[in-house]
Amino acid sequence: MFLKTIDLTTALRPSYLPDEVLLFVQDNVGLYEGKYKLPNHQNGQVYLTSHRVCYVDKNEPRKYSVALELKDVERYESYARFLKSSPKVTLVPKPPKRGNAPLNSPGSLGRRVGSPRTQQPEQVPVTAATWVCVICSFSNPVPSNFDPTTATANSPTGPSKTDTLNSIKISFRGGGDKIFYERLKGSMTQRKWLLHGAPAIPKGGRGDEELSPSGSAGIASDARNTTKAAGIAALEQRGLAMRRNNELVIGDAFEDLESLMASAKEIVALAEQFARQVNGIGGSAALEASALVNQLGLVTTKDIVGGGSSSESLYLSELARNLAEFLTDDSRGVLKKAGGVVSLVDLWATFNRARGGVELVSPKDFEKAARLWETLKLPVRLRTFKSGVMVVQGHDRTDESIVAAILTWLQDLHEFPPEKEVPWDWHQFGVGITAQEAAQRFGWSLGVAEEELEMAEEKGALCREEGAEGLKYWKNHINTGDIIPLPNPEAQDTEQIMRVLREQGFL
Repeated sequence: MFLKTIDLTTALRPSYLPDEVLLFVQDNVGLYEGKYKLPNHQNGQVYLTSHRVCYVDKNEPRKYSVALELKDVERYESYARFLKSSPKVTLVPKPPKRGNAPLNSPGSLGRRVGSPRTQQPEQVPVTAATWVCVICSFSNPVPSNFDPTTATANSPTGPSKTDTLNSIKISFRGGGDKIFYERLKGSMTQRKWLLHGAPAIPKGGRGDEELSPSGSAGIASDARNTTKAAGIAALEQRGLAMRRNNELVIGDAFEDLESLMASAKEIVALAEQFARQVNGIGGSAALEASALVNQLGLVTTKDIVGGGSSSESLYLSELARNLAEFLTDDSRGVLKKAGGVVSLVDLWATFNRARGGVELVSPKDFEKAARLWETLKLPVRLRTFKSGVMVVQGHDRTDESIVAAILTWLQDLHEFPPEKEVPWDWHQFGVGITAQEAAQRFGWSLGVAEEELEMAEEKGALCREEGAEGLKYWKNHINTGDIIPLPNPEAQDTEQIMRVLREQGFL
């Protein structure tokens, strides 16, 4: 089938392939197969990348999200809005190879409609012929790969219905079709999927010089062996080394076809670098910088979202998903390093710093995106303390679990001796804790530790001691009646058992 199921990230976005770059996002789209609507694929978002077109369903993303690979696309067409019909972009798949064509393919149409026992005569390939264009009256040679069995697949009298059924149409009900089509043309022209799995650039054979695997950013060995310099001299030395390395890359690449194919990635990188130098800091340079951010996984920029009245909400929702992926990425470990909770201000600084100065997110947009986590059902949530400080934490992290962790730590202080001698029986009363100690214990920042301890105090689990040594918190053993104790699971189980025994008449 032309459409294939895809894997989604924790933020319900497509999992990108190696070297795959996101180019455009548009919401409020539906899919057609031919002229018929595909059921369960009428309300979602389309993601255009350098390799694929992905549809993520809004209602059941894990179940109905699909994608098609651009390498399987034969041609593409755009249709403008007509009356009540939404604008559409049609993607037609490449015809199957002869001998492997399915029963409903154009190549097998004659066998399907004819008698099953009647053998069709083999078509003799045309080796030398011409055809006359009915519009311009010019004579044109017939291509050597001309196949008469599929020649009429798209003609007015030919079996165009089978081709229509196999094509996929993307209906843009909220705009964005023009930008999508333009970027689709660019992606089909570049064909970056051909670079997937390309071998590394071979080492140059000119003297003792060799190229680094990083291509144009590499430095020749003779430059590495020179004396280190600083300031302007170092910049000139680095520029000279890069120019020498580029000369070697281009020279070795065009010596023969095999070397050119092996150097494909490096040649593309050099071409993009030259384009940035020619265009300065505007236009395509910004897009190339955005592509670099895409490769780092920080893909949400205002350039990739569609237009229309929902462009602002689409940008914020995609930013919210991007933030959720950034937080839950095990390789970065943002939440893990912060003890499972990080302030929104610290996260904003960390996120913008990771973007490398490209498309920095404003604090206002950042907060709006964070407030969408609950609506989008993402695995992180925004939490606001009583003082107004906003923090970010996992969706499964609750106040009760934090209080339980603090009480467990205080209980351990009854078993292990304190670092310095105290004048009371620490076996019986334990030891008070400070915000600094809590921050060190759980990996929190100092501000988060203070807020969490105050939250536990408000719930009646802790009480404070203000003395010469500063503010300390102790486990609360005093209940004056105005504090509602935290539920005890063991006591609740015992009470339930007693209630059942009384109802059965045993007590």
